[in-house]
Amino acid sequence: MTVQSRSQCSTAICTATAVTKRRNIMIASIALGRLNCRLGTTYQQLVNQHARIVQRSKASTTASPEVVLKNGDNAPKVVEDVEWSNAKSFDEMPGLRSVPVLGTSWAMLPVVGAGIPITRILELHKLQFEKHGCIWRDIIPGAPPIVSTTRPEDAEKVFRTEGKFPERPGFETLKAYREKRIEQFASAGILAGNGESWWKVRSKAQQPFLKTKNVNNYIPVLGQIAQEFIDRIRLIRQENNEMKPDFVNEMYRWALESVGVVGLNTRLGCLDPNLAPDSEAQKMISAANLSFSAINELEYGLPLWKYFSTPQLHSLYEAQDFFTDTALKYVQQTLEVMKHRTADSDEDPSILEEFFIRGMSLKDATGMVVDMLMAGIDTTSHTTSFLLYFLARNPEKQEKLRKEILSVLGPKGTVKEITPSDLNELHYLKACIKESLRMRPAVVGNTRIIDKGLVLSGYRVPKGTLVVFLHQLMAEMDEYFPNAQEFKPERWIKGDPEESHHHKYVVLPFGFGTRMCIGRRLAELEMWQLTTKILQNFKVEYHYEDIGCLSRVVNAPDQPLRFKFIDLN
Repeated sequence: MTVQSRSQCSTAICTATAVTKRRNIMIASIALGRLNCRLGTTYQQLVNQHARIVQRSKASTTASPEVVLKNGDNAPKVVEDVEWSNAKSFDEMPGLRSVPVLGTSWAMLPVVGAGIPITRILELHKLQFEKHGCIWRDIIPGAPPIVSTTRPEDAEKVFRTEGKFPERPGFETLKAYREKRIEQFASAGILAGNGESWWKVRSKAQQPFLKTKNVNNYIPVLGQIAQEFIDRIRLIRQENNEMKPDFVNEMYRWALESVGVVGLNTRLGCLDPNLAPDSEAQKMISAANLSFSAINELEYGLPLWKYFSTPQLHSLYEAQDFFTDTALKYVQQTLEVMKHRTADSDEDPSILEEFFIRGMSLKDATGMVVDMLMAGIDTTSHTTSFLLYFLARNPEKQEKLRKEILSVLGPKGTVKEITPSDLNELHYLKACIKESLRMRPAVVGNTRIIDKGLVLSGYRVPKGTLVVFLHQLMAEMDEYFPNAQEFKPERWIKGDPEESHHHKYVVLPFGFGTRMCIGRRLAELEMWQLTTKILQNFKVEYHYEDIGCLSRVVNAPDQPLRFKFIDLN
């Protein structure tokens, strides 16, 4: 769809009859009145805060970037005066009508809005795109103005002009939790933190993660875990070689065992055939799932949790308490191991041990481990599940990948241990993963709170605005990827006739810059190891309805993973 045709699209998100509209207005008025009575001064605080945010936004759009940037700000000049002067004002940016208390979040409500739940946020983005075009704004009371964009040029401009401490919103509930647990945490950590306190932790953690030797040290144990998962598949599959509908939990067990060996410096035994429902490992999986679901619901709706405790907030805090206590136990065990290690030991330190070698405190290390577990269970398991789905749906691509794997690593049962050089030869495997991440990334996009006024898609966007880059939606557009709905790993092979020459800021599944996913290399290694083992041993099939995305901060499959794993001859 062209920009011109998008701008001409005037169909409302949801239509209703005049009678229904009047009835809904009455219902909304009664609901808001009840909310006002319940919240008292809290309601007025929300309204006042919303008004102040909008007023600041209007004021800043009249100034040039030099006025928005305070004296003493050493950031480079972002746009020329002529660009700022010629741009449209922030008020002219398209967007839904904002109403008191709800802002523009009414769009997700049934009848009066599209009725799309927050777990289907991508569908809401598509509707907004059809209505407004490539850029639009939203207002959520208690939050900065929000701008969503589907133009990679906007992402490039923001990312290339951001300062030393890029501010990323989100995980406010996690930040609030850690502020209440000062005995265990010194900062919000790398997931929820910003500013100098975030960089203090990030700078000590990123070197151990990014050092190639450190990552390669985990190749043998991650390969062993992958092989144990193959054995488990054979144990639990049904007579027709199909997995039960709860197979996603098996993927969680594999992912936790993998991230646990890095973050907790131990084998948790997640793949034990006798793992009990009340085991520590299963409780950690449940805590991660609950945490992401609760954060998604709490932070993308009205921020009532900021003013009084809700049952969902209580559940989130309980899950985080379990995570924290478990992480602290294993971190302290690692410290004991380090104390008793002899000075002449030639054993390479683990990534967790390197945190302490580089001067990280016990509190920051605990937060770092919790963040690793939070980020490493759902994301890796879901992205690998999506990859298996696309390979099952495209058997010719699966067979092409299998031939590459067998030529480099040999057939199943090969004694040869995989090496870093072997992994470097698996070009088609890497292309398959990139294509899967294009179509089903871990999250719908990247975000920033910009620290200076910028012109995005021809509009003046003031300092302090939350900008959302909708990479998943961009990657579904034919203008960037011809036949975008097709799974074509060849797009990522240099010199291939199908090679893509898209804007490089369209697909950023691991983020950008100093905010890039710190565990990217380990996540990729986990995916490489498991995928190669599976295709050495099985033909993967899937014969049910298409698998799409559910959003709960991270993308999750919206259908059971009823794969068939058929033994190769």
